[in-house]
Amino acid sequence: MILISKKDIQFMKMCIDSSKTFSTCGKKQYAAVLVDEHDHIVGFGYNGGPKGFLHCNEGGCERFLENSQNGSVYDNCIAIHAEANALLHSDYSSRPTKIYVNGPPCFSCAKLIANSTLNTVYYLQDLDYKNWDDVKSFLLKANVQALRIDNGSF
Repeated sequence: MILISKKDIQFMKMCIDSSKTFSTCGKKQYAAVLVDEHDHIVGFGYNGGPKGFLHCNEGGCERFLENSQNGSVYDNCIAIHAEANALLHSDYSSRPTKIYVNGPPCFSCAKLIANSTLNTVYYLQDLDYKNWDDVKSFLLKANVQALRIDNGSF
């Protein structure tokens, strides 16, 4: 059994706090932190529109305007998700092994995670996310642990 450490809680708090500051999604605010084997931060990302586009909270996202269900198919989502931005803008030469995100990854982000050096995902539960069991199963098949941090931990 893997225990959630004080440092794990601190990284998750960082995701929660920074998502409120940086995320431009009109539905859910996420941030992700990449950490190497020595618990050094090597990447950070948040969900928001690509450069040159209106951000979601400025009317640039059809999902926001249509009030799409959380955890549903993201084909019409213009946002770059927090996990993808963290991987895109990280010091990947340091080989991150863990990612913290204040919500469960979607399937598209799970594929990116599976194809990276990450071996553990720490996430907060989202009861509105309907596809999490399938995504978690995929991560486990890719030898990536998915560890939930309970909201009551902090």
